[in-house]
Amino acid sequence: MGERNITVSSRFSPSEAQELDRRRGKVRRGTFLRNLFLGKKEPRQIPGVNVEAYAETARWAANLNQIARSLNSAEVPDIREIQRTLAGFRRSLIGLTGDDDDS
Repeated sequence: MGERNITVSSRFSPSEAQELDRRRGKVRRGTFLRNLFLGKKEPRQIPGVNVEAYAETARWAANLNQIARSLNSAEVPDIREIQRTLAGFRRSLIGLTGDDDDS
């Protein structure tokens, strides 16, 4: 593909522009429309609740990684701290808040 130096413009109603922005996600408008024209798939939209869940899961993974690194190294791990972390991880997985104590 050659240099992109030709501009094509289009007008949208407010509702059309809103729908375009919803569907394009973080992709620039022009890039999104060019990709659609060229037959590429639309970017997958991740629901906000999933983004929050991914962030929480990443924190858990970081904690578990620290535990694994500690266990695999020469340092002596703090067993009580590991138990507290794993208990918190378990409570989070089953949907209990910090106030619940069914572990």
